[in-house]
Amino acid sequence: MNRISHALKCLVIAAVVSVLLVGCSGKREDKWTRGRPPVYEVTGQVTYQGQPVADAVVTFQPVEATGRGGSAITDSSGYFEAQTFDPGDGLTPGTHRVAIHKVQLVDASGNVVTEIREPGGLREKNLVPKRYADFKKSGIEIVVKETDNDVGVIELVD
Repeated sequence: MNRISHALKCLVIAAVVSVLLVGCSGKREDKWTRGRPPVYEVTGQVTYQGQPVADAVVTFQPVEATGRGGSAITDSSGYFEAQTFDPGDGLTPGTHRVAIHKVQLVDASGNVVTEIREPGGLREKNLVPKRYADFKKSGIEIVVKETDNDVGVIELVD
């Protein structure tokens, strides 16, 4: 009887572990992920005047109507990993226009504001040429292929 009880315990433990492994493995599809278009990793680096541009917002606008837009924020070395749905997941395939935006808040005297104490009187100071913040004026396009894509260095010029 003790032997049957031990075998039964082992069987129950194995069944529970199997259910947990099946339930926790792989990607689950839900109403938020169902029907998402495929995305492919896109990485690169942004520089200006030969220096990495840290903390810049990089946005991607698909040229084709079937694509989805994406974004990234550069790290301290100017590197980025684009995302569409989840951090670093990539972009939809096709051609994307690129906009790059980096600003500081300054007060009326031109002093950099690090903490907002009073609203009003603040403006944005562009730290890279303003035209790069506009998809149509930046002149930057990338082509995302159905593979991992490293777009290399995007050098911003005056």
